[in-house]
Amino acid sequence: MYDLFAAEPLILERLRQQMTAPRLVQGMRDREAVYTRTAVAPALYLVCDGQETRMGAGNEQVVEQAWLVVLAVRNARESDTGRAEREEAGPLLADLARALLGWRPGPDHGPLRMAAAPGPAFARGMAFFALRFVTRLLLRGDGGGGA
Repeated sequence: MYDLFAAEPLILERLRQQMTAPRLVQGMRDREAVYTRTAVAPALYLVCDGQETRMGAGNEQVVEQAWLVVLAVRNARESDTGRAEREEAGPLLADLARALLGWRPGPDHGPLRMAAAPGPAFARGMAFFALRFVTRLLLRGDGGGGA
């Protein structure tokens, strides 16, 4: 594994192939940047959401890498209940889960599984719903020591 972010273009391509409703599928630098988007809906935004080290031995380390997929839908009614937004987002989020759950981004990655995700956000007439997916990958060092 020589590219720590190799999963990103693979996940984006999978979303483009499997999801028909979103008008845009795009990577973003962070979640806050997603919340400024209002031009296109529905849309999916992919954000690298960090990584945690897991077991390791010698020059090998297992890393869990998280990817946040944020669905943006119009919040046309802007009601306090959020029901209209959930009714639109619910089926799309279910399709998103079907597209990614258990799928392996590449030979160096474990199957994607869901993890805890942030709650919905509302800004600029849009509603944002996120699902977080985690994959495991094995990193290998060169084993060289320094003096």
